[in-house]
Amino acid sequence: MMARGTRPSPRKDRETVDVRSAGGVIFDDRGQVLLLRRVGEGTWCFPKGHIESGESPQAAAAREIREECGLEVEIGRRVAEIGYTFYFPPENVNHDKRVVYFLANPIGGVVTLEDRFDGSQWVPPGQALGMLPYRNDKTVLRAALKVRKATRRS
Repeated sequence: MMARGTRPSPRKDRETVDVRSAGGVIFDDRGQVLLLRRVGEGTWCFPKGHIESGESPQAAAAREIREECGLEVEIGRRVAEIGYTFYFPPENVNHDKRVVYFLANPIGGVVTLEDRFDGSQWVPPGQALGMLPYRNDKTVLRAALKVRKATRRS
């Protein structure tokens, strides 16, 4: 069994495919950030998903947020792009995944989770940093806070 917050290491004997995704860091009007908890893993994350053919990263981020947590959002500035490579057993290949994240402002809907998630929380950013298991996600949140602060000043 793998430890919480880890992904299977890439396998040298397997093909590697490129995977492109987009997501959002959603802040409410109190400055709290929305985290989703993955079923079976118990890990917290931001909503994100695959960019479909012909779709812009911004459109993909808005669609994925709507699908994963039921919120309509306005996509703001790009905050970060992260990458990681891992073995994906269902396809028996390595995924070289790149995810671009944007600030997202909720403009409608209510949090309604798709079945890949079993929990959600609006939490202060400092608490979120303690809940996020992956260094990449912590980096994304820190970058989002900087962009949000700079955007609010302008």
